[in-house]
Amino acid sequence: MTQPNFDNMTRHELLAYVRSHPDDVQAFHRYMDLLQTAPGRVAVTTPEELEAEMRKRIGQEAQ
Repeated sequence: MTQPNFDNMTRHELLAYVRSHPDDVQAFHRYMDLLQTAPGRVAVTTPEELEAEMRKRIGQEAQ
């Protein structure tokens, strides 16, 4: 069986593939790479940073 080309899949297609093939480690890693490079991603390392980011986003939605 040939391996699908994950680079040609959209994020949603790759997610569907990962869900239907949970043992495919290569696909899972490619999906995680896509998530890490997604626009708007914010990395938080402490609970305080998470809370501050959540408050900021909630405040933006209320406007």
